[in-house]
Amino acid sequence: MSEAFVCPVCGDDRGHVFFRLRALPVLIGVLYDSEAAARSAPRGDVSLAFCPRCAFIWNKQFQPGLLDYSERYDNSLHHSNLFRNYSARMVQRLVEHYHLAGATVVEIGCGGGQFLELLCEAGAGRGYGYDPAYREGCVGTAIADRLTFVREPFTEDHARVRAGLLASRYVFEHIPRPLEFLQMIRRALGEGSDTIVYFEVPNAALILRDLSVWDIIYEHCSYFSAPALARVFRAAGFRVLRLEETYDGQFLAIDAVPVDGPQLIDARAAEVAEVAEDVAGFDQRLRRRLGHWRERLDEMRADGRRIAAWGAGAKAVGFVTQLGVGHEIECIVDINPSKQGRYLPGSGHPVVAPEHLIHNRPDLLILFNPIYRKEIEARLAELGIETMIVEA
Repeated sequence: MSEAFVCPVCGDDRGHVFFRLRALPVLIGVLYDSEAAARSAPRGDVSLAFCPRCAFIWNKQFQPGLLDYSERYDNSLHHSNLFRNYSARMVQRLVEHYHLAGATVVEIGCGGGQFLELLCEAGAGRGYGYDPAYREGCVGTAIADRLTFVREPFTEDHARVRAGLLASRYVFEHIPRPLEFLQMIRRALGEGSDTIVYFEVPNAALILRDLSVWDIIYEHCSYFSAPALARVFRAAGFRVLRLEETYDGQFLAIDAVPVDGPQLIDARAAEVAEVAEDVAGFDQRLRRRLGHWRERLDEMRADGRRIAAWGAGAKAVGFVTQLGVGHEIECIVDINPSKQGRYLPGSGHPVVAPEHLIHNRPDLLILFNPIYRKEIEARLAELGIETMIVEA
């Protein structure tokens, strides 16, 4: 019988490991100044455990001490027009639906502050951002006097500001004890609070259902399906107002509000059973996909094709690490200027600007995230580059 583990969300003691990966780079948002340094990037192991009660998934081997979030960390998506438009639509919905005109807004894990900037431009009053990896110079000057950034993790001590909205995007999956984190936020908001809490996280269903294995990365120690996300919010003292898949199913977005007193917290059995079914066959289905991709890369290399890839983020690190990709891929393109001229952690692949392809034209371009296909095709057309695009 396999070893059982206690779920950090619901406390059930039947959690079991269903998938393992070894030696993943621990930070996908830190690129390096040389290939040698990138290849020497710190690594850690992943053992994904599944809870049959609440459908939460977590990395049993996660070690927080291996991570160091600083201003060097940059995994921003805001250089994409598609993502900026998505964020703007989400901001407009939040401001209008929850009447946030003139309200104070807080963001946990604000990155460069772009989401806070959008909130204030859409009508919110003041914005406060907390992030040890906060990067200066990412927001405009028009409303700079209404934005305050603190290069620290958010704690109860920072909750003195009464906010109409507390937001956090793509942070919760980095928290090893998510229930305790949400309980801290609930205490910080205080009794009788009507603050709207808005979180976005990667959708674990994409990994399980669509075999998006490239989204399994070390720093993501927590993986949320819809039932698991709803469950942890209810258990921490929130009422779920809205929960939906967004960004072509890649994210889960949740709106919640603090409540006083107990509430029904367990997920529906049918929803948990659906996730459990995906978990049961995951390892075998995934190994087949990895084998298929390894064969394709070997064939492309044997045919002498020049291969590039697009997107130096989490999916790129996952792809090249899990497949052991070396010089089969010559370079990785990214539109984020701060990544260009640097090297991908683990593999050491050079990260280049799109213009690099003008004089180094690939026969084939691997696209790590298909949602950006039209945007990328338009950029290639502007540069006069014709190449075959294959989705990873």
